[in-house]
Amino acid sequence: MQKVNFNILDFLLLCYSLMAGFNFYFTHQDRLCFFEVAKWSTFLLCYIVARKISHKERILWGIIVLGMVEVIIVIFQKNHWLNSFHPDFNVTGTFSNPGPLGGFLGVTITIIVGLYLTKKSLIPKWALFTIFILLCFILLLTDSRAGWLSTLFGMATLCFLFKKKKVKSFVLIKNASLFLFMILFIISIYYHKKDSADGRLLIWRISTEMIADAPLAGHGIGTFENKYMYYQAQYFESHPYSKYEKLADNIVYPYNEFLRIGVEQGIIGIILILCIIVSIFKYTSKEKYNKVYLGGFVSLLIFSMFSYSFNVLLLWLLGSLLLGGIQYQKNIYVSTKYKFQSSWIIIICLVISIKGGHDYYNLKLNVGKLYSESLQERKVAEAYIERCQVGLQSTPHLFDVYAQYSFLQLPATKSLLILKQASTIIPSSELYCDLGDVYKEQKQIDKAIECYILAKNMLPNRLLPKYNLFCLYREQRDSIKMYKIGQEALLTEIKITSTKALRIKKEIKRSLSQRCDKIGQCALEE
Repeated sequence: MQKVNFNILDFLLLCYSLMAGFNFYFTHQDRLCFFEVAKWSTFLLCYIVARKISHKERILWGIIVLGMVEVIIVIFQKNHWLNSFHPDFNVTGTFSNPGPLGGFLGVTITIIVGLYLTKKSLIPKWALFTIFILLCFILLLTDSRAGWLSTLFGMATLCFLFKKKKVKSFVLIKNASLFLFMILFIISIYYHKKDSADGRLLIWRISTEMIADAPLAGHGIGTFENKYMYYQAQYFESHPYSKYEKLADNIVYPYNEFLRIGVEQGIIGIILILCIIVSIFKYTSKEKYNKVYLGGFVSLLIFSMFSYSFNVLLLWLLGSLLLGGIQYQKNIYVSTKYKFQSSWIIIICLVISIKGGHDYYNLKLNVGKLYSESLQERKVAEAYIERCQVGLQSTPHLFDVYAQYSFLQLPATKSLLILKQASTIIPSSELYCDLGDVYKEQKQIDKAIECYILAKNMLPNRLLPKYNLFCLYREQRDSIKMYKIGQEALLTEIKITSTKALRIKKEIKRSLSQRCDKIGQCALEE
């Protein structure tokens, strides 16, 4: 007989994984993907490794080393020695934009402060303090409000966990002052980028409507980006002239992982996640490094309430390491006649993770080659993508690029099929404009109008869907509808005024003016 030990977190994570697995299977029976399996295998791999490491401090120092690597990359990007991974931002680290970088630095800074509080020797304290100052400076460069909030709450958690017994009145005054500071800080960062904050309030409001439609088990894992834009179109159709119109955008993340779980997994998923969080704070041991792990976990938790940490691989694995590093007060021992070796699970997860990463890299590479100047490369990329349709459909951002390519380069009949498929995977206002253009080319006018109207409702602040409708009504000689949509287009408040937008408005004005002149001339002749 062999004894296998596990704790309550292991049990809850197993329950959640089983629930998520069944949810994903029944939602995506037609396109089950190896990438999702690889993602969870990587999470499990990091979790088991973190659980098996006896010196938990090493994991914390490893995270700090990763933070320093990000800092070095940011310094190189700031000095233009390296290109960032986003054309609109100078610094992104290894991430696609500064937001996730801010979240990762927030967790790292919290861990640095936690380790500083555990050290007694002067040299490690000075080293940690120097790294702390450097990371705080880089955090300011990211301009990530979620990152700032996660740092603040993470350090506040450490202050609470490492507090020493003092006079009751002094502790009360200190806690009240800290609470007041946090409230003022939250208000100030709301007004730092008010439009962006209001835009997220719109997303959260519509997400709650999605939860209300499937409250128990949710819409299914991975369905948020499949369905959100339709809910947004419905919202603006029923709330014309809403104050949120000018803030709307194509959305694939709810910017709150708890809302995402509610939308995709319903109350069942929310309850399991809350059980995991409660167990972490209730049953963890009082060991000093545990307090550091809890501070880092709170920091990541707060960041997840304002961003999309589950969709960023490094943050996803960071959560796994933090959970695996937490030690519980009691372990449960189960006797079994079967020989259990975690090393085999580690090897299997490692193989699956490497295979998934390799396949994803090749798929992304070939999607990029679709826009190559070489005709031969494009043909090879098209053939590869045809063979990997299941994998492509499970990566919405890559399928969106493929759909755009199909509209520009492929025959209308094939492009129509791909665009219709894309509308069930990652719908957007631009996608429905393209779909409307294809229907218009095939003389399916009614369907083209439906697509343009849906694109207009998805993003009322976009000029292109209204212009496409205007041109279509003009060709159909429907003067009333043409005039109505033309006036609506001219009154549209555009986020960023461009030459194309000014040209479109000028053309609409000229067309309306000419039509009015014709109507007036006909009236005089009569």
